[in-house]
Amino acid sequence: MSLPRGRTVPLSRGRRFVLDVMHFAQGVPLVTVERDVDVSAVAAARSAAEPKPGWVPIFVKAFARAAVVVPDLRRSLLTVPWTRLHEHACSVACLTVEREVDGEQQVFVIQIRQPEDAPLADIAEQIRKAKTAPVREVAAFRRNLLLLGFPRPLRRLGWWLALRVFPRWRMKYIGTFVVSSVASLGAGTTAALTPLTTYFTFDPVRPDGTVRLRLMFDHRVTDAGPAARALAEMERALNSAILTELRGMVSRTPPPTPPRSGEGRKPF
Repeated sequence: MSLPRGRTVPLSRGRRFVLDVMHFAQGVPLVTVERDVDVSAVAAARSAAEPKPGWVPIFVKAFARAAVVVPDLRRSLLTVPWTRLHEHACSVACLTVEREVDGEQQVFVIQIRQPEDAPLADIAEQIRKAKTAPVREVAAFRRNLLLLGFPRPLRRLGWWLALRVFPRWRMKYIGTFVVSSVASLGAGTTAALTPLTTYFTFDPVRPDGTVRLRLMFDHRVTDAGPAARALAEMERALNSAILTELRGMVSRTPPPTPPRSGEGRKPF
């Protein structure tokens, strides 16, 4: 009895994007450091905040604030015309977003510029728009779809120039660090590939208010010591400046004014 034949599935533009990323991520020697962090106070303040931000914008801002103190997180390895490190003046987060296009779930990326200085509400709104607005109304997605329509040699030339030659292109069009998490689905990521210097992820927050943070870094650019210090700086940022900001995000709507004497009474 012969087995049934399968079928050829054409590559979507989103799948082409993943193939391009993996092409340039090959050979990057990533090392992982982890740290368990107590975010119980942050979780309580987040629950009371209005609007309530997700965990991704909170950790994006915490990472960017850590990068102010640990500049290794803002460095990139460039190899043309000579091998050198470039230190970016600020951070740009690269976030992965899954959206449905033409009936298929596809991965896109957005950039959050200078999240270390941005209000949490603004970061959360940029992410919300990327997740909910029509795909072709999001500028980053339109750019992604346009570039992914080019032949592979041209696409990869653009990637090569941004990653190897022009640091401003890397910062503006790709980012200085990646944040990706499936914690909202109850899962975690223990390994990843990226052409950027750092890849940050986190597990679901546990019932006791702790969470495991995971930082993967290019060992050609930095070492385990700075990476471990970066996670410690993230914990400090979470339980100081970011906690204070969350506590200030309570609703400012004043309670209703009770009627003055004689008002609100029904006439006889």
